[in-house]
Amino acid sequence: MSGVPAVAPRTFATPLRAVDRIEVCPGGPDLRFRTFKTVRAEDPYMAGHFPGLTLLPAVFVLEGLRQAVTTLTGAAEPLNLLEVTSGRWLAPMQGGDEVRLDVTAAQTADGRWLVTADGVRQDGVPVVAAKVVLGGRDAVLSDRLAPAGGPPPVPATASGPDYTAILDRLPVRHPMLLVDRVEAFDPGREITTLKAVSGSEPCYAAMEDGLPLSRYMYPRALMLESFGQSSVLLWLSSGTTGGVQVAAAFRHCRFAGEVRPGAVLRHVARIDRLMADNVFVSGESWDGDRCVMTVGALIGSSRPRAQVDRTAAAR
Repeated sequence: MSGVPAVAPRTFATPLRAVDRIEVCPGGPDLRFRTFKTVRAEDPYMAGHFPGLTLLPAVFVLEGLRQAVTTLTGAAEPLNLLEVTSGRWLAPMQGGDEVRLDVTAAQTADGRWLVTADGVRQDGVPVVAAKVVLGGRDAVLSDRLAPAGGPPPVPATASGPDYTAILDRLPVRHPMLLVDRVEAFDPGREITTLKAVSGSEPCYAAMEDGLPLSRYMYPRALMLESFGQSSVLLWLSSGTTGGVQVAAAFRHCRFAGEVRPGAVLRHVARIDRLMADNVFVSGESWDGDRCVMTVGALIGSSRPRAQVDRTAAAR
């Protein structure tokens, strides 16, 4: 295996440096490599992800795949998530853990990358299995998502928990809290939330001057995280969950178009099924009248704190 420097993330918007180093595996027609990432509390966004408990968000693994393939292919423009075909998160990735991903990336005739990744912690415990599709800016701008009926109507008045109630319910804080307002709320069934995309967010910090507008595209990993937080708010309203709510799986999440600073994302999430300690949610996200993300299934799992925090279990 040969070593490759990890991506310099500030030439395009990204939540954090999601790859510490890359090792390329020689041979074969496909691109094969390993990535390594140590979970650090001091990384951007991490201070607000479960205060008092440093956990790597599942979506940051997806961001790591984007950064790694962009680096290895030498793409002139950063690649972006086009689809999360499937993703399963099998065990927590806690502060101090080193996560290794074994990755295969195959290029299609139209220039997209089909990426398969399996990840383990340094103790050998499997943590993730994912299949994603990455593509360049042409694919980002050409793909279209159009759920029947267009965006839902804007309610005349807001309903549901206010911002202080959102803080009370979600175990995330600034800058990882990615829900600004609940616009409509049918407890246990459906929720509509808003997330304003600001140019002052950490994903835009230390960006080089003179970059084209395309480099300020809001990271799709953060869009998916924002949708996930909205889904947790909805799940909590069902009265069927306790413990720590974590992402267990994503299926058929598709993205289209560019979202930039100044946009207001509108997430519509619906509970499709509740069973035991799990929830199945689907929905869409909009930027104005453009559908920019569809979520086929987000599966949430409620786990006892001791299963998520290994240090607590050892005490």
